[in-house]
Amino acid sequence: MRILTWFACLAICPMFLWGQDKALYLNPENALGFKASVIFSEAELIPLETTKASSFNNVQNFLVTPYHFVLLDNIANAVLIFDKQGKFLYKYKKKKYRITGVQYVGSQNALFIKALNKNYTIPELKAQQMIEQSVKTDFSKYTSLELLHLDKATNYRVESLPTPRYALNNIFYLNGYYLSVSSRYNKYLKDTIDYHLDLIKNDQIVKSYFPFINLPKLPPYYSNVNFSINNTLDDNSLLIQKQFDNTIYRLTPDSLYLEYKFVFPADQTMTGDFQSTMFRSNIEHNAAINKNNKVISELNNLVEHKHLLFFSARAVNYAQKNYLFNSTDNKLYDLGKITTDSIVYNLPPKIFSSITEQDEEYVYTRISSVDLLKEKDKLIAQNKNLPERTKDLLAKLDKFDNAIVIKLKVKPSTAK
Repeated sequence: MRILTWFACLAICPMFLWGQDKALYLNPENALGFKASVIFSEAELIPLETTKASSFNNVQNFLVTPYHFVLLDNIANAVLIFDKQGKFLYKYKKKKYRITGVQYVGSQNALFIKALNKNYTIPELKAQQMIEQSVKTDFSKYTSLELLHLDKATNYRVESLPTPRYALNNIFYLNGYYLSVSSRYNKYLKDTIDYHLDLIKNDQIVKSYFPFINLPKLPPYYSNVNFSINNTLDDNSLLIQKQFDNTIYRLTPDSLYLEYKFVFPADQTMTGDFQSTMFRSNIEHNAAINKNNKVISELNNLVEHKHLLFFSARAVNYAQKNYLFNSTDNKLYDLGKITTDSIVYNLPPKIFSSITEQDEEYVYTRISSVDLLKEKDKLIAQNKNLPERTKDLLAKLDKFDNAIVIKLKVKPSTAK
């Protein structure tokens, strides 16, 4: 294999601002276990009301806002909105469109909803061509971008947003900007340098990050480069991780900050020359990846809550484990090794694998009614002082009921 010199790309790399001043050397295989009561001080079970309108099948997105629980049902193609007590409030559907993503925008108290017109199937190569060569200025024919306002006074008002050509890519909302993700080599781009992330304002690129050499036979030519894009409690920032880069960045409208630089053992890290290797074929490229099938490729479900960072680490072979990083002592904990206790009603430990949402005071996970019913007798036997609301929930629970949200209070940091 021939090696392509990487200096050209290094010369144009954006200047990152450093949040962490040192690398964090961690070995996921040695991550610690802990009792739930060490991290959490209280838990509450909140059943999501089950009606004909609110029943859901397959949750693609689960969001928590200051006053709502929001779910995107992938099968029903609908956004379901509940209050924080679990009462069903509203269902949003969009005719002729398939909803592909929902994001909460705190400054607007609204949901940013992206949907694709079912009448148009645009392959990735065609989308690249349209972005680079089309003279059209309105792409709402193919992609819909909307804000669904949650203020009671506006009665779930839908606000249509401008749809730039870049919305044909995977797109996110960032405080009035769009973040467009370009995952692959683009033969329609005239430049030999392209960027994976672009900030868009008024259909124009205003900032670009993560440059790569846009030539055939380099990794982006053979397969998409995945990015993990995660909301924070601040509308002005997103947490971002690039495939095979064990670094977590914070993106704001102004800058890209290096927030956490994790250094994992060599057998869990892709070799440094992978991105600059010119492969002779797709077979050769895939072989280079698969021979490193234990390498951590993605850090997903990033939830930065106070002094804790919850995240999932997925390997090339799709094995996934869930972790908790404590920034007060720089220790890594394995959520698969957690021991539940009365603080969390001795619920099954697997609930901690899906801590994916938060608000200012709590983190959130879910358990299905079927799984909770399996634990019913044990919960009653092990917990002598269950809250009346939880007792009532267990007494009335049916296997066809909606999932139950679990609200967890994190203990304050004990760092001096």
